[in-house]
Amino acid sequence: MGTLDRLAGGLARQGKTRSPARHHALQCVTASFANAVNLPGVTVTVERVLAVPNRGSYVEPGNLGFPQTIDVLPALCAVTVRVTNTSDVPTKPASSYRVGLFLPAANNYNGRMLTVGSASFAGGINWPGMGEGPHYGFATVSTDNGHNSAGSDLSWATPARLYDWGYRALHGAVVVGKLLTAHYYSDTEVAYSYYSGCSTGGRQGLREMEYDARSFDGALIGAPAWDTSHLMPWISKVATWQLGSSGAGKLKAAQLSILAAEVLRQCDAQDGVADGIVSAPANCAFNLSTITCGDASRCVTPAQAATAQRIWGDYVVGGRGVYEGFGLSSEDQWAVYFGDDSTLTGFDFDYERYWVYNRSSYAWTDYTDGAVADSERVNAGQATADGFANLAGFAAGAGVAGRPGRIVMYHGLADGLISPRTTQRFYNRTIAATGRTADVARSWFRLFEVPGMQHCWFSNRYNAPWDFAGSGQATQLRLLPTLGVGLPAVGEGWSVPGHLNDSRYDALAALVQWVEAGRAVDQIIATAFNADFSVNRTRPLCPFPQRAVYGSGNVNSAASWRCA
Repeated sequence: MGTLDRLAGGLARQGKTRSPARHHALQCVTASFANAVNLPGVTVTVERVLAVPNRGSYVEPGNLGFPQTIDVLPALCAVTVRVTNTSDVPTKPASSYRVGLFLPAANNYNGRMLTVGSASFAGGINWPGMGEGPHYGFATVSTDNGHNSAGSDLSWATPARLYDWGYRALHGAVVVGKLLTAHYYSDTEVAYSYYSGCSTGGRQGLREMEYDARSFDGALIGAPAWDTSHLMPWISKVATWQLGSSGAGKLKAAQLSILAAEVLRQCDAQDGVADGIVSAPANCAFNLSTITCGDASRCVTPAQAATAQRIWGDYVVGGRGVYEGFGLSSEDQWAVYFGDDSTLTGFDFDYERYWVYNRSSYAWTDYTDGAVADSERVNAGQATADGFANLAGFAAGAGVAGRPGRIVMYHGLADGLISPRTTQRFYNRTIAATGRTADVARSWFRLFEVPGMQHCWFSNRYNAPWDFAGSGQATQLRLLPTLGVGLPAVGEGWSVPGHLNDSRYDALAALVQWVEAGRAVDQIIATAFNADFSVNRTRPLCPFPQRAVYGSGNVNSAASWRCA
């Protein structure tokens, strides 16, 4: 939000007091929020205020990014405001975006605020994702990123909107969210500030911590799309492999399924246990020749095999690594980016089309490796979260009330949208840039890899344990009826079914314990479900570079495994 961080350096400037004990709330009406924020260059206009009853639901009409209705909410006050900020002018264009808040009833408010990230390139407030926070007692906040669009739409790009999507709207949501929350609960300052986001949401959280170490005490970061300036050219490059050579090397749905099945067959037991999960894809010596032949109806052709090897490999330009390829076991999800021709020629090049070159006629055949340097030069929206050294302040105690911050990061090893190896790179680069050893870094930053989990949630053919209250996971269980898979809504809209707010199974609850009680997150138990959503199996997730090692007993029980 431009210089708003300096303008609102402390809530004490507006006379707030800090008290995590009993709370009193104003009425849930528009007048309660009018003139609640007074900062130079910033205008906050109240658009909508609505009281939601216990077990009620909420939806925002016209929200293109997040049109779903979220249900089973606790009693809360839903607030929407429009924020405009001219404090960046004239170095950057003025900022304009919307912020949404779910404010729990006073007797349920825990004195904490949770900021929730967005998804992909979506515009619109992430109300569904926000629905998890109030159940814990958090005042919960998110933003529309300065525009209204579906997640696959990049055509909205203007300089102002790109900066807002890149970092300004999320930063503003944190600052304004704290002020409005404190105002609503009778000028009681937020005691602890947390963040939860996956994919683009993960990027937003990292970018904000790099920008302002005071924003959060703890952050739950999933599968972060942090390297925008290299991720998007890599997607385009892979699309050229799919589209080129007269289509001879194009991997179609049948070949993706063949690849995935063979990866499971060869790699499952190579991690030490034949349990239907590829737990260590990087250690698998995969032999693609076993399914390579000239008959595309039952195997992959040599040209298709070459494409697969490229997708698993790294994108290198001029001897410099640009982006890491997908890992073994991610093949079931490759069709999202690289399936149908409309995506291959459309979305896969919209970044160059609208963000780098601003040329709507840009075609897939226009792509060259020079787009990488052009992407770095343009640095659209200053979105890439590569300020690794800036996290030293967050770790050392420049955060909220001078407390050292904590990060719990996770990534599914079967992710076919964002390579988990890019998250390893972020983790390792951060350790190096902050001048810490890996052992010291574990005191504030832990990465958990999730075998068999796809992008942010769910598993594929492995039915691997994937539910640990990662960002948006409980929401997805409630939204199952909207996915067209014939499944009912499951769970209570937060945490993990059967383990509500249990820090052994719930990553957000574990993060709170780490921040506030000093109880480090040594493992998180993930859960997989049967078709009737009874528990199928559980497995501990371990802080990198440790992984779960089987001992003895029931292979489907977390008690039979240990982190080593």
